[in-house]
Amino acid sequence: MAALALPFIELVATRVLIALGVIATGAAASDAIEQARKRQEEAEQAKSSPIAKTDAKTKEQERCKECPPNQGKPFQRNFPERKPWVDYQVRIGGMSNGATFIIEWDIGGVRFDGFVSAECLLKEAKAAYDQFFDEYGRPKRWWVHNINEMMREISSQSIAASPRPPVRLEWFWQQPISHRYFSSLLRRIAPDIPHHYEP
Repeated sequence: MAALALPFIELVATRVLIALGVIATGAAASDAIEQARKRQEEAEQAKSSPIAKTDAKTKEQERCKECPPNQGKPFQRNFPERKPWVDYQVRIGGMSNGATFIIEWDIGGVRFDGFVSAECLLKEAKAAYDQFFDEYGRPKRWWVHNINEMMREISSQSIAASPRPPVRLEWFWQQPISHRYFSSLLRRIAPDIPHHYEP
């Protein structure tokens, strides 16, 4: 970009000097052109200096130095249309998202809905699960097979989120019935993972 701007700057500098009645010959013209060139180079260098470097240092300081999940990587989960559970996951997990995707945190093939490096905290968000329970708080028959999947999920996350401490894993539930049911059931599998009711 700087290479394209130099001929233009030279032309403008020359015309300005002529318009002001300055005789732009020899060294004076060269000095004006050289100053314009230096300003252009400084502007190009400024784009990547202090502000960007300060931002990088700040982000580096926010990371927990001894947090094994830092070795994980972002995973982009795509979906055809945005559903309400995505908004809950974004709010709880705090990860990036778009109209048809959300970023999750992957540690060795095990995914988490959120990761806060400064706290060495992994998060799992569960939204809109009360629809799968009857009026007595029991899982609907046609949905019962999903309970085993939930048990496998917390078990694999519990293993991946280690050692504890420093690693922490917390689950968040949007609705009260599913929170009550699963927090009781899943504590038997992973007693050290807290479950929060967070509407």
